[in-house]
Amino acid sequence: MQHRGEIIENVVRRSGISLSILASKMDVSRNTLYNRFKDKNVSYDFILTLGAVLHYNFSAHFPEMKSDSPLPDDPRAELFQLERKYKTLLEKYHWLLKFLLKKSQDADQHALHKQIQELINSSSFLSEVC
Repeated sequence: MQHRGEIIENVVRRSGISLSILASKMDVSRNTLYNRFKDKNVSYDFILTLGAVLHYNFSAHFPEMKSDSPLPDDPRAELFQLERKYKTLLEKYHWLLKFLLKKSQDADQHALHKQIQELINSSSFLSEVC
């Protein structure tokens, strides 16, 4: 039996929409989409948002899911939006650290390179969150 992530991935793949375009419309990165495809328990809020973007009703796959979209004044919708923004920010931060690490290595800045490497190692949770 397929889990939630696999089901939404199949729907997305059949839709024919580019993952880059879909990620942009959902205000998340492509990596976040891939991570959600692997997630057995993708949140119903995410599935509802995905359904709205794809114009697809996932309630046939998930009868236990509320078929109505979250209302704009629903605090869950706002929290979901904040979660997306937070994860996007973390991904950009992680990219920036890797970029700085490479630049410090290229510029032969050993002390800076070591500090950035330590920061990345202490921030290893970023890859788990995103």
